[in-house]
Amino acid sequence: MLIAQNHLGDGSWVFVTNIIADYIGTDYPSYGYGITLTKGFNRKWSGFIENQGYMSDFYSDAIVRGGAAYLIDDSMQIDASISTSLKTTPSILYGGIGFSWRYDANYKEVRMKIDTGDSDKKAQRRAKKTKKG
Repeated sequence: MLIAQNHLGDGSWVFVTNIIADYIGTDYPSYGYGITLTKGFNRKWSGFIENQGYMSDFYSDAIVRGGAAYLIDDSMQIDASISTSLKTTPSILYGGIGFSWRYDANYKEVRMKIDTGDSDKKAQRRAKKTKKG
């Protein structure tokens, strides 16, 4: 599986691409993808649209899905979605509700320092100070 996540604009938009290859060493490989666009409306609410595809010798289809999620607190969320298939043999229409709970008792935050280009300027200032001193 290959996963790519991109934050767009002000960061409230997220575009995720999943590419899947399964059973590739067999006579019956299966391939799939999922592309999702998510929008955070505020700290509690978000919505998404998604296209998910399956391709194999046994079954091929494309599913379109839309939904919303509500963040109850920092570790719990509820969500609802509705999905339909693009092909009509068979036609699929279904909905779903879900609950997610994040367990992070052993989580340790990792912060990465991002170089904003100032380090070169600071190094030049330090070099000038040492020459003068």
